[in-house]
Amino acid sequence: MPKLELTQELAWALATGGPWPAPESLTGDARFMALALREALQGVGLASPNPPVGCVLVRDGRVVGAGAHTRAGDPHGEIMALRDAESRGETPEGTTAYVTLEPCCHQGRTGPCTQALIQAGVTRVVVGVRDPNPRVDGGGLAILRAQGLAVEEGVLEEACARFHAPFFKLIRTGLPWVTLKLALGSDGSLGPAGRTTQVTPPEVQRLAHALRRASEAIVVGRHTIEVDDPQLTDRWPAPTAPHRSLARVVMDEAGQVPPGARVWAPVAGQPAFRAVTGDPAPLRGVVDLRLPPEGRGCSLRHLLHELAALGVGRVLVEGGGTLAAAFLVLGLVDEFHRFQSETPALGPALSLPLPPTWRQVASAHWPGGRWEVWR
Repeated sequence: MPKLELTQELAWALATGGPWPAPESLTGDARFMALALREALQGVGLASPNPPVGCVLVRDGRVVGAGAHTRAGDPHGEIMALRDAESRGETPEGTTAYVTLEPCCHQGRTGPCTQALIQAGVTRVVVGVRDPNPRVDGGGLAILRAQGLAVEEGVLEEACARFHAPFFKLIRTGLPWVTLKLALGSDGSLGPAGRTTQVTPPEVQRLAHALRRASEAIVVGRHTIEVDDPQLTDRWPAPTAPHRSLARVVMDEAGQVPPGARVWAPVAGQPAFRAVTGDPAPLRGVVDLRLPPEGRGCSLRHLLHELAALGVGRVLVEGGGTLAAAFLVLGLVDEFHRFQSETPALGPALSLPLPPTWRQVASAHWPGGRWEVWR
């Protein structure tokens, strides 16, 4: 595995499932599909529960239009690319459309993209990966072929499938994609119990906010709130769309976190939720998610279903060793981002029951540590 230096660009790539293929290093169809993937990155954290599909239109080796789906109910990536071509004074007639996911063929909040491509005069469509949604699932490709368009699928298929894995999971299971993030010392510890310990330097903490930007909900345990008193806000440096929402969820079964905790303070676009099992006194501006009890806390699977019902497709679990282990034991984690320092945190080592089939798939280094991705 190559040793990559941690940068803002790489942090965003790791947070969205990458690193991603570099268009500059590729040729032919693969190069333009990599460009479509680059477009699609604009929709991560914004498009759920829809997939953030990217599309580029190409004529004679030149991109004449590009777009991504960035909000449920708004035009899909194919439509955005067609509009972009028009705004450039280009015609889509005779172009090849490179799309990260099979174009939809059904009427939803928007019309079918297959029909839009056909009517625009696109003559060839190259697809990264087939859409497992039962309303599509090969139907889009069949319609395009029946109308005489040349269709090719499976270009950069592994990368496109990895990129769209959160959507695939939501379609197949009804559950959002779950990312676990922990910062550990070289001794495998979060730090001494009951104390705030800064395992990573401030510049790395800022880059780690890519994980929050890529998610629609962040979940922590009550103990994390009591020790660190965090806001749990998205502080990624790039500006975000007005419709961006990050649900801040605290597992507070008995309603013990006090009203003065910073996490309950109102933040525009970042609503606060409290996962409870009983009927604690309400908190102004905080939404209670009443869940069935499980063990010593709330049912985590029910929590995920409740978040999915709110339109959340990607969840970041960021707080505490106990909560992390609970998600892992229940098999609810899809990927683990471990920030590993080269110095000890001087606390008890965590026992993290990672699935035996998982392996390290990516990493980035900074002076004094590394960011590892396990799936």
